[in-house]
Amino acid sequence: MNKLQRFLPDQRFLILLNRFILKYDESECSKEKIIKDAYLFCIGYFLKYQQDYENPGLKGSSNIIAVLTSALLSPNFHTIPSTISLERILYFYKFIVEYVVWNEYEVEKSFREHKLNYERTAMSSKYNQLIKKKI
Repeated sequence: MNKLQRFLPDQRFLILLNRFILKYDESECSKEKIIKDAYLFCIGYFLKYQQDYENPGLKGSSNIIAVLTSALLSPNFHTIPSTISLERILYFYKFIVEYVVWNEYEVEKSFREHKLNYERTAMSSKYNQLIKKKI
């Protein structure tokens, strides 16, 4: 991830999602598995790096789509190195959106579960750091 620090957050997101999708493509996973797991990847990235962009007026899955759409429409999209092909993200983007729209209950449940796990982990980590400081 250190090499990616020179990129803006939306660029990093697209570069990492591209790598993720390409690895799945290489392993010859089904399109459905790639779509579901790409959505989970988006949740993880969103929770770890872009949670401050969360719009309280949107559901969790809608925030994911908003961040992905924003990254794809950003002027920074065109400044990603040409060695990185984002064709697969563009191809899977429509399927990710379709998956979110047609599986509303499943994607919201998944988002809530991952958010809860992330918050638990973050709280546990902070608690452990406080304990270490007191010792």
